[in-house]
Amino acid sequence: MPFFDRPVEKPEELFDREKEFESLKRAVDRYAMTIVVGFRRVGKTSLIKAATIDMPRIYVDVRKFEVLQYITYDMFLDELRKSLSNFLSFDKRIAEYLNVVKGLKVFGIEVELSQGRSRPLFTSILESLDRWARDRGVKLVFIIDEAQELIKLKGYSIIQAIAYAYDNLRNITFLFAGSKIGLLYRFLKIHDPSSPLYGRYIERIELKPLTREKAIEFLRKGFEEHRIKVDEVFLETAVQKLGGIIGWLSYLGLKTLNRGETNLRIIDEVVEEASKIVINEFCNFINAMGSKRYIEIVRAVSSEGATWSQIKRYLELRLGVKIYDSELSRLLKNLIDNGYIEKTNELYTIPDPILKYSSKSIKC
Repeated sequence: MPFFDRPVEKPEELFDREKEFESLKRAVDRYAMTIVVGFRRVGKTSLIKAATIDMPRIYVDVRKFEVLQYITYDMFLDELRKSLSNFLSFDKRIAEYLNVVKGLKVFGIEVELSQGRSRPLFTSILESLDRWARDRGVKLVFIIDEAQELIKLKGYSIIQAIAYAYDNLRNITFLFAGSKIGLLYRFLKIHDPSSPLYGRYIERIELKPLTREKAIEFLRKGFEEHRIKVDEVFLETAVQKLGGIIGWLSYLGLKTLNRGETNLRIIDEVVEEASKIVINEFCNFINAMGSKRYIEIVRAVSSEGATWSQIKRYLELRLGVKIYDSELSRLLKNLIDNGYIEKTNELYTIPDPILKYSSKSIKC
């Protein structure tokens, strides 16, 4: 099992995801809509790409919108345009179906979309893809990675189009991935009686971090494949500090291979470098939300976790102001929805070991 610097795409490159792999393949075959959820860098994109490698698919990655406070329909269409252009390499005959969509034209291997009032409807694009899949006798997988970012879409809702496709386009299956689980559910509105997706069945597949034993096994096998000797202290320390997040473990593996030795200092270096990445991501969230009180909440939760009342007391002492219950509840909900904290029974904790480590030193 080698270490990779980007999401894998082949089934044999996955590690300890056999159950989730089979579940996902079964889901896209049976159901109209599937969501894949899990923490950042836990391997969602790798699982999706590996499980759908032999299927016709449209893959739209909207992670670039994470740093933005809002997005427009034209911005979404531009990402979809790139995905459709990539799909032309799979079957150029799709151009015949796409060219009938008002506001869309195919030139060679490139898709061009009109903007403004002449822009194509998302529903029309889906209908053309469905006709292509029907005529080919296949099912098309329409993937949106980090789909919760589309909750920022202003002036246009794609939920109606997805609901229409759910009911009428039998040759398309939707696959949504999200690391901000609460936000993903809010985007899809599947629990909102006024939503067109309310009452629709959605298959859910959750990716959890590797267990301690599997994380050690992942590192050990990776080093063995590269003929690097490692001792148990190195493996135990690495997993203790990085947890079972396969993205961080792979990063450690690559950095160790580059050094050609297994030194405990390398683990600390990876933790520090990973902390900078996580803090930057968290600060992007802070800037988008417009409140630095989130920083104090994360510090209150820190390494041991905290109850609602403990967090409130910490904030009031730290900030020197009264914190209203409704405000604290809103702040906590936003942190949970964005995957930064989680609640188990009455205790709020930080699931990401790197954010937990760096929580005391966050400065935005």
